[in-house]
Amino acid sequence: MKTSISVFLFVVVSFSFQPAVVASPPLIIGTGWGAMDGTVGIAQEKGFFKEQGINTTTISMAGDKQIFQAYMQGKAHVAALTSLCIVRSNFGTSDHVIIGTLCYTDNQLKLLARKSAGINRVADLKGKKIAVPQASFAHFYLEKFLLFNGLTLNDVEEVFVGKRKIPGIIERGLAHATMQHGVPITETKKILGKDYVIFQNSVIHRKTIQILVPRAWLAQHREQAKGLLRAIIKAENFIKTHTEESIEILAKAKKYDVKDMAHTVRHEMNYYLSLKQSMFTELEGIEQWAFDNNMVERKTPRNYLEMVDYSLLEEIDPKRVTIIR
Repeated sequence: MKTSISVFLFVVVSFSFQPAVVASPPLIIGTGWGAMDGTVGIAQEKGFFKEQGINTTTISMAGDKQIFQAYMQGKAHVAALTSLCIVRSNFGTSDHVIIGTLCYTDNQLKLLARKSAGINRVADLKGKKIAVPQASFAHFYLEKFLLFNGLTLNDVEEVFVGKRKIPGIIERGLAHATMQHGVPITETKKILGKDYVIFQNSVIHRKTIQILVPRAWLAQHREQAKGLLRAIIKAENFIKTHTEESIEILAKAKKYDVKDMAHTVRHEMNYYLSLKQSMFTELEGIEQWAFDNNMVERKTPRNYLEMVDYSLLEEIDPKRVTIIR
């Protein structure tokens, strides 16, 4: 009996003096305000990152600029960014790498115009004020939209404003239209009631979101990076099989109306983790636009093939990689 008590006390005392197990610091993923990075949100909410042994935290910010700043300051280890943000960045391509295209859309962006401003057709935009964040993807898309419809940026007056301020700008009559998506469009529609018209075209440009990580981090955490991609693929499949639940999760996370999120997920988003050859056409096309409008400091085009690590995704699911090399 004395022996048993002694053993028990030894175990209790020994256990009480064990050093505390310190949890690894979280891998912080910077995401945007919209639904394009929805698979990251689903993977976080449903614990798919944890299943891969990854302790993650996602932070949602208003736009690419904020995400990129957090990433460059080390406040986010992984960034979900538009191709335009990557093109406009001033970092060295040898220090950062794209490991996957998270999502794509052909019809997310919409030009919403006030009918009482005399706008019923695209041609009526001539001479009108259009609110758009400067040097944003919406700005890039607006120029392509106008050109597709026989107009140029010289035919309209651009009103540069942050996306959160757009509804108020339209309400006060400081702009007659906007090129946007998501919450700014929803809030502007509520303000205008029935006094609006929307123009869209799904053949103008395919918008993508890229997963960017530091090359030095990837060299030390290759298995963690593969786990990240596996979790995203699982989230992608979850959205397909549990669409209603996914819509509710994303609507809450992104502060969308559930009906608007349902339309976005069902009709605008294509959640398919991939690395396709077409990504280079997008990056190079945006870069030329950035050069033409003096939006980048460099004078020499980048070789974006050098910025992509396709080996991770190819190990996980080769059919998702179609890059020619």
